Amino acid sequence: MKKQLLISLSLLSLVACSDENDDIYGTVDPKNKAFYSYDIATANTSNKLTKKSYQVDKNNDLLISYTETPKLQTEALRNFITNNGISTIFPPQNTNAAYIVGRKAIFSDTVLEYEPSNLEQRTSFKLTYQLKKIDLSGLDVSNYVSYFLTQASASSLISDATLQIIQALLLSTQDKFPSGATCWQKQVQLSTQDYIESYPTQNLSHVSTNSNIQNQGIWQNAAWTAFQPNTEMNLADTRIRHQSREYWGFYHNTREVNAVSPANELACDFFNESAFKSVDRVLSKVL
Repeated sequence: MKKQLLISLSLLSLVACSDENDDIYGTVDPKNKAFYSYDIATANTSNKLTKKSYQVDKNNDLLISYTETPKLQTEALRNFITNNGISTIFPPQNTNAAYIVGRKAIFSDTVLEYEPSNLEQRTSFKLTYQLKKIDLSGLDVSNYVSYFLTQASASSLISDATLQIIQALLLSTQDKFPSGATCWQKQVQLSTQDYIESYPTQNLSHVSTNSNIQNQGIWQNAAWTAFQPNTEMNLADTRIRHQSREYWGFYHNTREVNAVSPANELACDFFNESAFKSVDRVLSKVL
């Protein structure tokens, strides 16, 4: 049992970092509202969980800053394939190394909306996330743990047994969110047209080609086949063939509901600064 626990603790380094790093909080403009999140997918290749800060600047551009160089599935590395356009570059960076991922951006307590900056201006395409604001004041930080572990299990190769041990360690904390702590939950994702989210420089884990075919077509000389998604793991479900290359991505409809299961789980996708620091402190305690 002791050996198993030691192994599990070493695996915990995949989903948390032992030294609290506040660098991300210094990269945002205090005049503009910032919100924060994690890149769960980095748990596959890094011993640190990448933190990211979002901000809409005075030009209404959506900026994202990272504590680690982004390497896996994240907004800074995301390309789009639509019926009338393909993004072939990554979002630009500003002088502070923040990625300019969106134009005409709006962030409020009910919506995050923007036009991806790496699609050509002539391509009319907009992403909208309908949000639910949640007051976390006085709640146990551990209430968020179950949702975090659900995301981690869907995005990494951590075993169920290890996840159970991680959950037991994290749920034992008595930390509470401070007054004013807030998070936002993505409830509905809307887009102006169907699209494929792709990462052409990465070899994504994907569903079997023996899976049922749900849709297929050719957009801008890119032939694609959308297979039945995996309901348990976050596996790429769409095969793309373009310019003699094959890679995988995710097919998205114009309206997608993000169901939380179980329904009473505290599901947070973005945090304000005080809430994010509270979560960070709890994750650090398991190491």
